[in-house]
Amino acid sequence: MSILRKLAVALAVLSGLLVVAAGIAYAMFDAAAIKRQLIEQVAAKTGRSLRIDGEVGLSLWPEVAVNAGQVGLSEADGKTAFASLAALRVAVAVMPLLAGRVEARQIEIDGLALTLVKRRDGSLNIDDLRGGSAKPASAAADSAATSGGSQPLQLDIAGLALRDARFTWRDEAAGKLSQLSAVDFSTGRIQADGAAGRLNIADVRLALRGSSGDDRVDAGIELPSLQLDGQQLSTAFAGTLALSSPALPMRNIKLPLAGKLAADLAKSTAALTLQTSLDASKIALNVTVDRLSPLFFNADLKIDQLNVDHYLPPARSGAAPTPAGQGSGGAGGAKPAGRIDLTPLEGLNFRGQVAVGQLQVRGLKLSVLDMKLAAGDGRLDIVPLRARLYGGSLDGALGVSARGNVFTVRQNLNGIDIRPLLADVLGKEPLEGRGSVAIDVNTRGQTVDALKRGLAGQASLALRDGAIRGVNLAKQLRDAKAVLRGGKSAASAPEAAEKTDFSELTASFRIAGGVAHNDDLAMKSPFLRLGGAGDIDIGNGRIDYLARVSVVETSKGQAGKERDELRGITVPVRLRGPFDDLSYTLEVDALLKDAAKAKLDEKKAELKEKAGRKLEEKLGDKLKGLFGK
Repeated sequence: MSILRKLAVALAVLSGLLVVAAGIAYAMFDAAAIKRQLIEQVAAKTGRSLRIDGEVGLSLWPEVAVNAGQVGLSEADGKTAFASLAALRVAVAVMPLLAGRVEARQIEIDGLALTLVKRRDGSLNIDDLRGGSAKPASAAADSAATSGGSQPLQLDIAGLALRDARFTWRDEAAGKLSQLSAVDFSTGRIQADGAAGRLNIADVRLALRGSSGDDRVDAGIELPSLQLDGQQLSTAFAGTLALSSPALPMRNIKLPLAGKLAADLAKSTAALTLQTSLDASKIALNVTVDRLSPLFFNADLKIDQLNVDHYLPPARSGAAPTPAGQGSGGAGGAKPAGRIDLTPLEGLNFRGQVAVGQLQVRGLKLSVLDMKLAAGDGRLDIVPLRARLYGGSLDGALGVSARGNVFTVRQNLNGIDIRPLLADVLGKEPLEGRGSVAIDVNTRGQTVDALKRGLAGQASLALRDGAIRGVNLAKQLRDAKAVLRGGKSAASAPEAAEKTDFSELTASFRIAGGVAHNDDLAMKSPFLRLGGAGDIDIGNGRIDYLARVSVVETSKGQAGKERDELRGITVPVRLRGPFDDLSYTLEVDALLKDAAKAKLDEKKAELKEKAGRKLEEKLGDKLKGLFGK
């Protein structure tokens, strides 16, 4: 009983001491003074205004916890809101505290709101918080030595929770606003041993919802653990990425994610493997980081098959091109053309390779696509760019530079079937045949219209055993015959059922100011020859071309007889109008002039032949008299 009484007394004394300690702690806890000191220190060190509108509280059991609510931090101007949080709670375990160790039970942050701004001059609204305060490593070491050193970090936190956070990114130069809302981040136990250089974070979970304009993104990532051992960081992860947008045909897509990350912090290197699938597409990405500052990495992307058209909004149809000289917001209330922003290229430094088994983009179908990419100094180059398509092959290069928004395209297509290619890309089939196409062009501009009008370079076409669809040159010959007999010829619209066959077709183009000029068109068929010259105005979507048709052979029958009447005459056909509403007509004046010249030449030849016969007859008579015969 003596021992029990002593234990009871001891417990009573200890309880009393705890009660007294708690009372002293509460008495000494001055919330108003703490608020005032925090506000003054933030103002002195950053020049920003700290606001604490809620209560600052202290609890001692079952854990020591500090609570604060309605906290806000201003921009550097001291007025505009920069960051705020609804509530903050930091809890510390009591028993380890009595043993001299600090073990946080939980760190909880609710309703964090943070706004980052990129100003028009390229500066950020956090630049004043990032510069000038850090000590050099040598100075920090000297400071630690003079102060007797410091204990290695020992950290043991039961969990970290960030709930309902919101992040806003505003780019004033580009006029863009992006937001992440409903961000939830949590972890299990966090343990750090500074002396051993170990860090382990268990059960990391991240869920977020974001938006940019009308587009939405939902993402969830789970890491069973994140481990740092010395300078070696490693983790495996799984999760999902969901995207929703009114512009997507299916409105929503979801991608499962799985992969691994390993990093050597001492060498500033890292390696990431990531696998996902998109409907029937299997996608694998491998990234190796050669250095972290400035960032440089190598990437290898492999996709077995991908139909991008399933995930793109439908192309606008029937939109008239913007007339030359008219601004993007010109007459008629035209919607301003979107600017092409290449500034993200300025921060990219990487090398990469992309391989796709089967690919479809805006109707264009490719297979065995192989691209090598290199980015640096504000430029992206794709060399080589190879693929198989439409029975042939593609081999070329692409280049994009952020300095001046410059684009370069060099492509050689060999052995391709031109008709299905044009049908898939343009939705039209103006040509048939198999052969080659070469393109070497460059342009610059801030919008698509500007890029079209800035096109310069050259292109060529060589096809065999094909046809020009929508134009029947035999019909034009009949119209030409009617004109020669005193009739009239009216403008005609191309008809899909009509075509003109050829055995060979070649043409080359010189491109300047968005206008492709050709003067060496050459088409051959058994009975016809076609040449021509004119312009294709790519910038404004118009054609003005004069084709010249001539008969070189005749055949038996009625058609041969009709062509006989046109031998030696060139039939001029004018092709003119916007791309989607072309019309062709005979150049009557030129035809009549050519016919008159042909008749005159024919008359001269006839007279010359007749005069020759008469001269021959006279010479014959004289010769007869001379020899007496």
